[in-house]
Amino acid sequence: MLSEEELKKEREYLNCTYNEVTRKLNVLQKTLDNYKERTHELSKFIADNFYDMDAQEAAVQRNLLDNLNLEKAGVERALFTCEKQAQKPYFGRIDFIDDLEKNKESYYIGIAFLDNPNGFPYVLDWRAPVSSLYYDYELGEACYNAPDGEIRGEITLKRQYKTIENELLFAFDSSVTINDEILQDALGQNSGSKMKQIVSTIQKEQNMIIRSNDFENLLVQGIAGSGKTSIALHRVAYLLYKNRIPSKDIVIISPSPLFSDYISDVLPELGEQNVFTTTFEEIAKEELDGILNFESRADMLEDLLAGNFERAKEVNYKEGAEFFESLKTFLNNVVSLSFEAKDINLGDKKVKAETINNLYNERYKTKKPSIRIEWIADYVIDQLGENVNARALTSRVKKVLLGMFKINNITEIYLAFLNAIGMNLNIFANKNTLHFEDVAPILYIKDFILGTAEFKEFKFAVIDEMQDYSLIALELISKRYPCPKTVLGDIYQSIERVLNHAYLNELSKLLNNAKLIKLAKTYRSTVEITEYSQKLIGLEGAINFHRHGAPVLELSGENLEEKFIKEIEECKNIGYKHIAIITPTMKEAEKLYVENSKLEGANLITDNTSELTEGVIIIPTTLCKGLEFDAVISVRKEPKNYLEKNAEYITATRALHRLCVVTIK
Repeated sequence: MLSEEELKKEREYLNCTYNEVTRKLNVLQKTLDNYKERTHELSKFIADNFYDMDAQEAAVQRNLLDNLNLEKAGVERALFTCEKQAQKPYFGRIDFIDDLEKNKESYYIGIAFLDNPNGFPYVLDWRAPVSSLYYDYELGEACYNAPDGEIRGEITLKRQYKTIENELLFAFDSSVTINDEILQDALGQNSGSKMKQIVSTIQKEQNMIIRSNDFENLLVQGIAGSGKTSIALHRVAYLLYKNRIPSKDIVIISPSPLFSDYISDVLPELGEQNVFTTTFEEIAKEELDGILNFESRADMLEDLLAGNFERAKEVNYKEGAEFFESLKTFLNNVVSLSFEAKDINLGDKKVKAETINNLYNERYKTKKPSIRIEWIADYVIDQLGENVNARALTSRVKKVLLGMFKINNITEIYLAFLNAIGMNLNIFANKNTLHFEDVAPILYIKDFILGTAEFKEFKFAVIDEMQDYSLIALELISKRYPCPKTVLGDIYQSIERVLNHAYLNELSKLLNNAKLIKLAKTYRSTVEITEYSQKLIGLEGAINFHRHGAPVLELSGENLEEKFIKEIEECKNIGYKHIAIITPTMKEAEKLYVENSKLEGANLITDNTSELTEGVIIIPTTLCKGLEFDAVISVRKEPKNYLEKNAEYITATRALHRLCVVTIK
């Protein structure tokens, strides 16, 4: 308990800090107003004098306007961060005595740096090297890595705060990283339609991942509610801060546009611009544009959860290591060796078949065919002389070279492979739509023969919900973004497969021996919800943060509609703003919405591009991965197979405070 004298000093420090934040806010606002006026005047000048300027002068004026807009955007970002800092100036403090300097410094920690014009900064950024002490150590000996090397010393005080603007709600000393009261307060709050930042409650094991070596691949296995996605986003913010790189240099591969929207506020809350976000389906659409259409992963899961067990077996096999190895062997031994070189005639010049054969089978034999074809095409064009329009001829030469394969149609190659291993040749959901589980193998064949796009400009990549991707898909994503990666997920949240820790070892090897980190502690749900959900799949060894709530309510029998409508009203009366009714499939969600008149005001989430809203939503399990809600009402039949149990586990773990399970016949 802090003494009155200490509380007085803390209030004075907070007041000084807040005054500096508001002063900075006023300066930034005036600066922004000035930029707005200048850009408006310059835009008007360009428009008014457009026809009087020559091309060079117009280009100069447009360049000036672009630079002004860029500077204005920087001020807008700084203003946004400052506004957030004004709401909560800081959340922690450590007093540290450096072993070398022997002087004690008090470091206040917040979401961003705040300078003190008269001396030592008011607040340090949570990503600063010294701030790691707050997350990693108790009182006593401690060290952190600074640009000049390791700094050792002693933490003599660790203090935590809850502030709103210049009001100190509470402050207390703690010998542990994050006091339970702070974490309980954060976890007990209602959910939102967007994910929140967690800088004030980052745990030691989470901080280790966030601040891991920039250039090593990380594979994070974390159970539901362990904070995987939050960790990934805070790692992105840390990398942006540490490396001083633009946000465009980082990519996040997200499970869906719905999920991308859900996490879109976290980086801005941390004072950073959002990075480029894409999905595997968007990548596949780009690569197969004009070649093939395919169903979504959600549609595939709909079919499996509707009882298509034969397809479920095929999906399980096609997403695994044995299938992938068989495909690679087939491509290397059948397709790669089916190349028959022929003469290439271009005008009065010829490149003989013997030369092409030597290049393909000898000089470039260690490379896959797509690279061999690329390099041979370059060689052929070089033989034509320096004055040839190489770009115009490259496509033509590559087509001629591809015609030298006995089989070069990617769909036909895939069907030949399936036939060779004795699998079902029906790869289309209908005449023109490829099954989702066949998309990654088809893309792999395309990359093998024709090549696919690579984006070497990205410095870091994050792949979330790794259990949703086949090994082939992860290989393709890794090839597309050949940069250090942080890959996160939970083997227990795969619907179509039963995964184990051996799978993680396979995945680690695929990711160039990525460092495997396991998170076994869950923070999202109450103890009651966690225990219920873990029993569904027989999960053992998970640790729950000790936050208790209402028992899981299980409803069955007669008058179910009346019972769960009553539960919705009870949740509203408690004050929960985000209540989800979750069914296994979209078909069941639509049926529930149509047949229950009292749910007319609910928002039915129909696809991955929908927007989450406050109130009651109806959503299938196939779309709710990674999301969380104050209360969840699960409407399902008694789960009997691994597909249904996996789906119910995902559903149950979406609930923060309250879970109601409605079992229908």
